[in-house]
Amino acid sequence: MTYLVTTQVPVSPEDIDRLALLFDETNRDLVATHDDWLGATFSANRETGEIRVIARWRDPQSYQRLRESKAFGDAMARFAPSFLGPPVVTVSEILVEM
Repeated sequence: MTYLVTTQVPVSPEDIDRLALLFDETNRDLVATHDDWLGATFSANRETGEIRVIARWRDPQSYQRLRESKAFGDAMARFAPSFLGPPVVTVSEILVEM
């Protein structure tokens, strides 16, 4: 099975490009040791100021372990000053993929 972990966060539109660079800079090291991680996308709606990360995992518990790690907390501390609200995280099983 494969799962999507979707994270949505409201931010100021002027922060989007900087946050995309920060994601690219930090995410590779965070997931490097997680064999269940399959990939991720960072997207944004510039009109609404919302960023969305969609990550694919074989096992959602692997994501949970990552989320509880110090390295993840340290990375999130670099993002958090730009958040205009709390991140909303959902985990869903992929049932059909084309």
